[in-house]
Amino acid sequence: MKKLNFIIGMFLAFVLVMASCQETALDESLADQNLKKGQMNKEKVTGFDEWGFNWNAQQFNGYLVNMMLGDAFFDGWPHYKQHVYNGEGQEFWDMLVANYDYWIYMMPFELLDTKLNAHWNTGLISKEGGYPATWVDSDGWIVFKYSGVMDGQCWSHMRKLVSSRSTDMLVDGIWYNAEGEEIGFESMYWPELIVVQVVNEGEMPPFFYDEYNSPWGPGYGKYKMSE
Repeated sequence: MKKLNFIIGMFLAFVLVMASCQETALDESLADQNLKKGQMNKEKVTGFDEWGFNWNAQQFNGYLVNMMLGDAFFDGWPHYKQHVYNGEGQEFWDMLVANYDYWIYMMPFELLDTKLNAHWNTGLISKEGGYPATWVDSDGWIVFKYSGVMDGQCWSHMRKLVSSRSTDMLVDGIWYNAEGEEIGFESMYWPELIVVQVVNEGEMPPFFYDEYNSPWGPGYGKYKMSE
């Protein structure tokens, strides 16, 4: 998803068990790039595109690598909507590295066949695929659910993130609310979002967070701004 400190990331990333198991060389650091305000166009974008996005339904379903190849966040980047991964493996990876010399910093090769299902709300991304100037105080949230196979065994990783408030404080990687209560931890790829829950199943690849539940509660309601 969009110019995050992104992804192996919306992230990287800015992340379900899929049907199969049923931060360089960049000219500027992804962490320093601003979120875009723009919309893809004025028309409602419906249905899933070939990369796996359904902007109107606010979800993604497909290969993790296709999220980065087709995310409107990367509009204007050389790789944006130039390729679609369909499981070609090493050949496809070699093509990406050869054509985009920054690509190797965006995602480990070991995650090439990782599947991703993501859901978000309008506070995070509009139904036209537009990203706000900031996620702070936006009531935004997103859930990433990754899945794959390692050593013949299925694994899955779910992480839930919510937008920070202007009154929240980040201290040594931990987010606290105005009352000093721990509400989550820092996302490496989404600096304005807070990780409030992580659930792992199976033997995880070495690129994911350990399990976590916010002491303040992992539900969305507690993180919404007061009416």
